[in-house]
Amino acid sequence: MQPDRSRQVTWVLAGIAVLLVAVFAVLAAYTFTRDRGDSADAAPVTVTVTSTPAQAPAPAPAPPPVTTQPAPTGSTPSEGGVCHESEDRSFGVAADGTSLVCVYAHPTDDHRWSRHSNNDGSVHNLGEPCDPAVDKVAQDPSGKAIMCGGQFWVDGP
Repeated sequence: MQPDRSRQVTWVLAGIAVLLVAVFAVLAAYTFTRDRGDSADAAPVTVTVTSTPAQAPAPAPAPPPVTTQPAPTGSTPSEGGVCHESEDRSFGVAADGTSLVCVYAHPTDDHRWSRHSNNDGSVHNLGEPCDPAVDKVAQDPSGKAIMCGGQFWVDGP
């Protein structure tokens, strides 16, 4: 191979390597920052307790129990039907037995019931590695739907 030709090949390979690193960096940044805004959206809550000398303050009410089950919808899920934000990533079954999951529908800015690949019933954590040739849909430790998105378990497309 001629020296000029060798130098050209080296530059082309270096350019491809830089492009791959840039793509990986963008995907990693997207994956790690995707859901960060959710907790910042909640408004702060201020509680003021007053008491008089003659009365003892009433005990604070107990917080509601935490549940991982979806909120009742009052109807059977149907493909394309609206579901509640509280049901996001929850599994459901249509009247005909079709397995569905509640997902955020970007164009309409609401949540809808959608078909999904077979859930193998395994439990994984978001960000753990997965094999897209084998893994499709599973659930996280709280029972919410997750999917194999390339090489890692993610919470949605």
